[in-house]
Amino acid sequence: VLILILRKFGSIVSSTHFTSTYYKWPLLTKGRFSYGEDFSINHHACSMRVGDFKLIIRNYKPRFPHDVFFTVLMSAAAEALSTIQVVNTALQVIQTLQLTAWRFPPPCQPDDRSSFDFIVVGAGSAGCVLTNRLSANPDVSVLLIETGEAAPLESEVPALFPVLASSSYDFNYTAVDDGYAAQNLQGQHVGLTQGKMLGGSSALNHLIYVQPHPDDLNEWAKILKDPTWNYKNMLPYIKRPENLVDEEILASPSAKQHGTDGPIKITREKTESNQNILSAFKELGHRILDDTSAPESRLAYSEPFVNIADNTRQSSAVTYLNQAKNRPNLCVLTQTTANKIIIENKKATGVETINNNGVIKKFKAKKEVIVSAGAFNSPKLLMLSGVGPKDHLQSLGINVIADLPVGEMLQDHSESVLLYQMEKDDTPTPAANPYKFPAPMTIGYVALDPKQKRPDYQAINLIFPHESAGLLQLCSNVYKFSNSLCDKFYNASVGRTVIWSIIDLMIPKSRGKVLLKSADPTEDPLVYSGIFSNSADLKLMAASLADFNKVLETSYYKSVDAKLVDTGFCDDSSDDYWECMALSTSSSLWHFAGSCGMGPVLDSKLRVKGVKSLRVVDSSSMPTQVSANILATVLIIAERAADFILDAWDICHH
Repeated sequence: VLILILRKFGSIVSSTHFTSTYYKWPLLTKGRFSYGEDFSINHHACSMRVGDFKLIIRNYKPRFPHDVFFTVLMSAAAEALSTIQVVNTALQVIQTLQLTAWRFPPPCQPDDRSSFDFIVVGAGSAGCVLTNRLSANPDVSVLLIETGEAAPLESEVPALFPVLASSSYDFNYTAVDDGYAAQNLQGQHVGLTQGKMLGGSSALNHLIYVQPHPDDLNEWAKILKDPTWNYKNMLPYIKRPENLVDEEILASPSAKQHGTDGPIKITREKTESNQNILSAFKELGHRILDDTSAPESRLAYSEPFVNIADNTRQSSAVTYLNQAKNRPNLCVLTQTTANKIIIENKKATGVETINNNGVIKKFKAKKEVIVSAGAFNSPKLLMLSGVGPKDHLQSLGINVIADLPVGEMLQDHSESVLLYQMEKDDTPTPAANPYKFPAPMTIGYVALDPKQKRPDYQAINLIFPHESAGLLQLCSNVYKFSNSLCDKFYNASVGRTVIWSIIDLMIPKSRGKVLLKSADPTEDPLVYSGIFSNSADLKLMAASLADFNKVLETSYYKSVDAKLVDTGFCDDSSDDYWECMALSTSSSLWHFAGSCGMGPVLDSKLRVKGVKSLRVVDSSSMPTQVSANILATVLIIAERAADFILDAWDICHH
């Protein structure tokens, strides 16, 4: 089944544009599905019926290539979403086979009130790192608690990340509609994609691996008044997760910035398709580099590193947790949620959990509880446990143990999208390689003031061929833009290559927040994204979009008669055109951070202020946002935290 999905995924979205080109014998052409459940078709190749508005094909015996095809004349975007749902249904069948279970520690069933040295809540990007490092000493017992289950097979296939968003492996939270930003997203709110499986968001993110900017860490050191967090002192931790597989980079001066024996293999996917767009950026005066990791090389464009190797996504579960799978001192509880941290006399002594069958258990932590549940669920768990803003907790009847600004400094890389219509092309599109990133990609870091060292914005550029299903899947299911906007983007790709350019602010001033809906742990948290809530961010985004749009003045863009695709929402003669464009395609890059940050909530060793034996280690721990995609930073924080914890308890490092 998976092979069939992979073979068909690149062209799975059908439209009338495809019919004559790819299918010589359309079985049937109709309008929208409006038939009753008893509608059926008999055909020489198979029998079919309509169920739940899906075409169900049985006993398929093909007589000709592409013998069966059903054309549904609905909007391309709506059909893309429908297709994703069908694929997810098929993948749920595969899930029952537990094809990936061999990679991970087998589930354990500890007795109620069992004791462990350390309890880690959340098996995400950071939690898997901590679990590996703490359990490496056979004399240390570790319990890892995860709401989700084993990461599925599709999470390991790099090109399938679009189907993981909104699936059962995503918490599927949504931000509160603020009536301002994200108004052209489905439901007028930001979809808060966050991984719910072993590996967490490292198992469904977009695979881009970028080290934090040196000045990001130097700023942390100043905020925390702790020089151990500065770039020089953190470089060993920056290198520790990495296993760079790139002979060209390893033979270059920037090799000293990288690790070569860490669990996470990182590579570059170089392609000729990127050379024209890189030449355009060079013409505008930007540097083109193989590696932007060195401190002096950050403001440049490149083909980025990705955590893909051996045809597999290098999630923290596939790498870190896999290394620990045979350790008898490690217990992994999946499909189990932490309801509450047990705090006695202002000391964390254990965790109360509930599994998917409703069974409640309590487990004792002899040394520490470490919360690694992510930027939404870490503050949620702290607040449910009495650690958070006093007024908010008291309004919900929660006993206050520590009055801290938990959830109040949520940060993200707010972003806007520009789509460019490029060269005409009607050649047949080759099947995509499912084991690589699904589109040729370049990334650049740009400072509007040339005197700056840190970038104002990041530009991620993805090249899609004409009538690309991948474009629709990205637009509709990943970014969740409205069907009308995705249809405009898709129509622009008919007979033309397109470039999807994501412009995101690196150090936004806007802040969101995470609150509880109630004292009921089964309720989703209330999340206010805060996108463009600080007007300075909107002005900076407008300036960044205008700056990036200078690509239309370059030789390559002119030679193909490139055009910025009109969203239909903004008047290009207006003075506030770029602010309108920023808002009309505003969304999130899903780099949520800072909601339990070091400084206001945690000390510089990631300990919760006012509560002993309790730490928070994940993206929520970050004091400020970093000028990079955040996976690498989260792994680095977890590596640093592991040493803090082992040193605090005088445990030998293994």
